[in-house]
Amino acid sequence: MIVYTDENDKEHPIINLKDVYIGFDNWTLISGKFDIKTIKLKNGFMNLIQHKDGTLNLTNAFEPVEKVESPEEEFHLDLQSIEIENVDINKLNEENNVKIDILITKALSKFKTSPNHLMISLDSQMELNVVDNGDTTFIKHKHFDVYTKLDFIQDEQKLVITPSEVLLEGSKFNAEGNIDFDDDLNMDISFEGEKPNFDMFMAFAPEELAPTLKKYDNQGKVYFKANVKGKSINGHSPRIDAEFGCSEAFFSNNINQKKIDDLQFKGYFTNGEERTLESMEFSLKDFSASPEAGKFSGDLTVKNFKAPEIDLKLVSEFQLDFLANFFNLTDLKNLKGGLKLTMNFKDIIDLENPENSIEKLNESYYTELEIKDLSFKSPDFHIPLKDLDLKAVVDGHEAKIDYCNIKIGNSDLNIKGSISDLPAILHHTGIEVLTHLEISSKYLDLFELTDNKQEGNIPVDEQISDFSMGLTFKSSAKAMTESPNLPIGEFFIDNLYAKMKHYPHTLHDFHADLFIEEKDFRIIDFKGMIDNSDFHFAGKLGNYDLWFMEDPKGDTKIEFALDSKLLQMEDLFSYGGENYVPEDYRHEEFNNLKVHGFADLHFLQGLKSADIYLDQLTGLMKIHPMKFDKFNGRIHIEDEHLTLEKFGGKIGKSSFVTDMVYYYGESKELKMKDNYINFKSPHLDFDQLFNYNPPPTSKNAPPVNHDSVFNIYELPFPEMAIDMNIKHLKYHKYLIQDFDAKIKTHENHYIDIDTLSMKLAGGKINMSGYFDGSNSKLIYLNPKVRFSNLDIDQLMFKFDNFGQDYLVSENLHGELSGYLYGKIHMHTDMVPKIDDSEIHVDIDVTKGRLENYGPMELLSDYFKDKNLTKILFDTLTNHIDMTNGVMSIPKMTINSSLGFLEISGKQDMDYNMEYYIRVPLKMVTQAGASKLFKKKPEEIDPEQEDEIIYQDTDKKIKYVNIKITGDAEDYKISLGKDKGEK
Repeated sequence: MIVYTDENDKEHPIINLKDVYIGFDNWTLISGKFDIKTIKLKNGFMNLIQHKDGTLNLTNAFEPVEKVESPEEEFHLDLQSIEIENVDINKLNEENNVKIDILITKALSKFKTSPNHLMISLDSQMELNVVDNGDTTFIKHKHFDVYTKLDFIQDEQKLVITPSEVLLEGSKFNAEGNIDFDDDLNMDISFEGEKPNFDMFMAFAPEELAPTLKKYDNQGKVYFKANVKGKSINGHSPRIDAEFGCSEAFFSNNINQKKIDDLQFKGYFTNGEERTLESMEFSLKDFSASPEAGKFSGDLTVKNFKAPEIDLKLVSEFQLDFLANFFNLTDLKNLKGGLKLTMNFKDIIDLENPENSIEKLNESYYTELEIKDLSFKSPDFHIPLKDLDLKAVVDGHEAKIDYCNIKIGNSDLNIKGSISDLPAILHHTGIEVLTHLEISSKYLDLFELTDNKQEGNIPVDEQISDFSMGLTFKSSAKAMTESPNLPIGEFFIDNLYAKMKHYPHTLHDFHADLFIEEKDFRIIDFKGMIDNSDFHFAGKLGNYDLWFMEDPKGDTKIEFALDSKLLQMEDLFSYGGENYVPEDYRHEEFNNLKVHGFADLHFLQGLKSADIYLDQLTGLMKIHPMKFDKFNGRIHIEDEHLTLEKFGGKIGKSSFVTDMVYYYGESKELKMKDNYINFKSPHLDFDQLFNYNPPPTSKNAPPVNHDSVFNIYELPFPEMAIDMNIKHLKYHKYLIQDFDAKIKTHENHYIDIDTLSMKLAGGKINMSGYFDGSNSKLIYLNPKVRFSNLDIDQLMFKFDNFGQDYLVSENLHGELSGYLYGKIHMHTDMVPKIDDSEIHVDIDVTKGRLENYGPMELLSDYFKDKNLTKILFDTLTNHIDMTNGVMSIPKMTINSSLGFLEISGKQDMDYNMEYYIRVPLKMVTQAGASKLFKKKPEEIDPEQEDEIIYQDTDKKIKYVNIKITGDAEDYKISLGKDKGEK
């Protein structure tokens, strides 16, 4: 049989039964009457819905299409029995969204009538489920067997329940009484049950607890009595009184035979004379038990279920290893320790008006909890708890932790604290509550505590010693519990002190004062010291509530201010033996440092962009005696792009402004702008910024290790265009004007110098080329340099000589022009490594002179009538090659104050030289000739002709070819020609 709500809805039947049997009396059918005597329903379901207007969908489905004038003529009901088997009845109440599901396994109801009585017997077996708003209740898969006989007295409209039995999960309850239907459903029904064990109470336990409860054997005199009396409809509620208790009871764990003995209690429940939540009362009295080690006793009374008035007294003391064994707490391994709890609790909890609760009652709280030598191993944490000792007391309003000492692994932790008004928290009132904690530790091994050996876990590699800190929070319970975001109130950190291992500094005298409001966050005062450095921070955070939204949309504004009387860089930026500050600034100190700025965070379904505005950065440095001033600018972050706009300021004598775009994302498809830096400076004093001191020029000075510094080519290079314009640049002894550079860096560690120009030493230099750092151990510069009209007196060249720098332009003076190219091997600090390079130079020197030039001074004995320390010449033009540290000078002609002469040769970086000088014979004095030719002057053949260099076409000149070999300390002078010349 299938019944639908209407003929158009065939997908949601109200009734679907496979077998339906209706019994008729054949003789009555012959007489024209339809008397139904028996109904049998088997294998199916009924889906009943009680609508909000009180009607049932089933009743609506059977409404007749046409009005029946004489229903008594349709059929007669002479029902004698109803039999149901395997029928699932679902009933949903749309008013309260409560669904009742009854699976009737077997039910037989018989009817017997007399003139004034309808006798009904019921023998049923069923399973009951109650679902409230989609969630299962504790009535889940509960099995009921009902055996009862009912007598309905028709003229009195009264239903009499004869002594009946109800079996719930195997526990039997007896029931009897009556219901008067004419008197507002006036009920007088009593229930009672008595068992030699706790099966009666276990029957009401949730299904999930059943397997656990079956592990325990129990016994005792357990009873339950209840009476429901009074009218129950039309605004009336019946009086309910119930008593329950047990004596001479025990619980025993069947697995390990752990036992709780001497268990007894008694209690009652009533809804009172007024039958309301306010008149309800529950009591559990004389509750006591004796575990194997310890004791347990208590009394509990709850009055007024609308604003519960609770009176609780509890005393317990037992060993936790017994508790673990009794309840089979296998997750906690090796649980040991003792627990003692004493509690006196008397209070009213007004759920509707919590702010009035404390005013209505003279509260009485006293609770003392003491734990000794607690230890265990939990599967949720990788380190066992070695020892925990705790004593906490609640006395009246105040709650105190006298001590809480914890040892876990190699770490220890000690906690003390207090709450000024615990009842205010329990009542959720607006009364201000002061919470204070003092935390200390001799040693905290954060690496051990955070190293759970799981894949992907990154432990905190730090150890803290002598840690101490005070925490204070001013707020109300209502502000803490009902705030939609952070707890509202004032938060303090006092006297934080800690020493760390890998961050080898001491944190001390930390203090913080924070205000947390509904939408704003203010740091009034946050200060402290790291070693000798101090800091003071204040700030505001507006609309922080956006951070807690699933799809935030809007702006958050931050204001920050930092100042410090002394800030030592070494205190802040060293960790694990590494110092992350450039070497020149590692020991720097900042005095009277002040930083101020704002930040705007823009949210659109997450953080969309951020703008940071710096409007103050001032301070004075000690080692680099410079002052920071007039700093400002904007930092913009959006779509993985970092942008600087007009960011700059003044440092000492230097000032600058920078614009930059940098894409730090990984996907090249999302890159919207090319990386670039635009750096402008009206004045930049490099030597002051880096506190440059020229290295010693003595040859006895220790060599400089140019490869010991940080190698920038070890870092990843971005694709970056760099545009620099510096009006005045001071770099060592160079004063450079109009420094302009366009440089590009590449991911393969190439640096392209598109253009680089500057005015230097009275002239101008233009350069292009590239750095090749693809191998960070072999860095090369391929330059193309053109220079013109450089004053050699102002220009200095640097080259490496066993790690020591020398100035080599002290001999040559004049104006220099020319072209330089080659392949130069660079040290890590960008100093040329001349002995492993190839350099070619075309030079022109005009208005020149040689002063103290070694090769000429070596001939001082031969030209005593000449001033060889200062030789003037008109023009010097030559091509010089320097390969692997050896400088080769092809023959160059010099019209000098000595006369017309020619010089060629070579010299290495150790001053090992081989020079050839051709001088006119007439320049050699008589004394010089005797030494040079080891002959008396008269022995010289006046007719001897050497190679002749013609000064002009009409004149011959005789030359003397002189060879100089050795070094500056040990040299030899002899006659000889340069065999390399043709």
